[in-house]
Order: sequence, then C-alpha cells, then structure tokens
Amino acid sequence: MEGKQDHNIQHPEAWELLVSIDDKQVDYVLYAPTVAGSLVIGEVSRTDDKLQSLEDAVYDTPELLNEYHGVKVIVHSQRFVLFPDDISDDDCLSLLGHAFPGDEGEMAVCALPVNKVKIAYLMPAGMQAFLGRTFNYPKVYHHLYPMCEHFMGLNHGKEISRMFLNMKDDSMDVAIYRDGHLQCANTYPFDRVEDAGYYALNAWRTHGLDQLTDELQLMGDGAKRGELTPMLREYVKYVMPAVYPAAAMQLGRNAMQAPLELILLALCE
Repeated sequence: MEGKQDHNIQHPEAWELLVSIDDKQVDYVLYAPTVAGSLVIGEVSRTDDKLQSLEDAVYDTPELLNEYHGVKVIVHSQRFVLFPDDISDDDCLSLLGHAFPGDEGEMAVCALPVNKVKIAYLMPAGMQAFLGRTFNYPKVYHHLYPMCEHFMGLNHGKEISRMFLNMKDDSMDVAIYRDGHLQCANTYPFDRVEDAGYYALNAWRTHGLDQLTDELQLMGDGAKRGELTPMLREYVKYVMPAVYPAAAMQLGRNAMQAPLELILLALCE
C-alpha cells in the first residue's frame, strides 16, 4: 500500500498514537511526550471505503499495532448533528436517527467540553468494534473535534467574530465563533475551489458576520488556500492565514507536514 512506513518505534509504551480515518486513507502520527522533536508521520492508502479495506490498511502497518501509552482516533463523518451539551447522549442518538432515517451506520456521540456542545455522528457498521479490539479501546473523536476545541480556546471572550476554514483536497471544514461561542461547525465537500468560496461566503452571511470588521482565517492545503484567498478578499476585508500553533513545533520540525487535525488533537489535551 502507498505510504506504508516502518519506523521501528522503541519502547512504544512511552509513545502516543493518533490516527485519522477517512474513506481514502489512514493518517497517523506518533510522538513521545517527554522527548522533544520525536514526531513521526505516516499514511496508508485504502482501496475503497469498505471496512475490510480499513482493516487491511491497519493490519498491514506494523507500527500501528504496538501497545502504546495512549491511542486516539479521529473518524471522518459527514453524517452528523451538533447539539447543546445539556442534551443527553441517548436523545442525541435518537435525533440523529431521525435526521438520517434508514442509515445502517453505527451511531456515536463526541463531546466537545470547551465548546459545551456534542456531535452525534454515524460511522460505518462494525467500525467501533474494530477500533476497540485493535487499539485496546481508544478515545474516538469526530473529525471536527480538534479544530473546534482548539480555536474555541483562542476565541473565548473575544469581541471579534471569526470564521476558520481548514482546506483539504476535496473538502473544507468550517468553524464560526461569535461573541466567544461556537455558532457553526460543518464540512463542505467541493469539486472546485470556487464552490468552496461560495459555501464559505454563504455561511458568513447566514451567521451574520461583518465583512468590514470580522476575520476569516484559513489553514490547511496551501494550494487551495492560495486560490481561495483572493476570491474571499473581494467580499471580506480581513482574510488571512491562521496562526500555526507554536507548541506544535515542540513535537517535531516536521509537524507542519502532518494533517492539521492530528496536530491540534495532540495539543487539545
């Protein structure tokens, strides 16, 4: 499989493993919290979006199967609903079922304590059991968790409203904060960068951000950001790159080459 690596991690019981799973590949990072610059980055492609291809990708990558100190997994899912954190998990799952009737996926709830919200989401049938038996019951998160929790910490109590865009190859994660609170979190798939611009500006208007005083910050895929920035600046005065967290560089000099969501997850807790 493309991207498979063997780094022969010594003393894995002192390392942390963070994994991100989407339909196309498995990304992961490894680091030892007590060793500065220890970050290891890897990825493994999947042949399709079926559970068997995920199992093959993981089992064919020996360094994912060590007994690490801790394992956290991000599951990408565009079938999700946000709820206030005072809604019970059972009610979240019930309402999620009504939002996606007939979907045979497994339901899960991811709490975002800093934002005081929950994300109820669907993942492929059998994935929870696979993750549990493979990684010794890791902590599992929805893919919007790291971005929302990290930037909430930066925007708490701020008067300026901000939109954050994380650009990926064929999708865009969006988080909007007003009056220091999360107003919107969503993922938009797109075929063209022009479509991403339309989605971003529509969300901007829908949530009442001010084009002259509020900020739109971008991160992620550099080429996509380069295309999108001048489009957005025609309508929003303050369009800028998001500040990359300085603490990430303590993990390793190659931190900026890793998926942003995994780096933010490492910094969240």
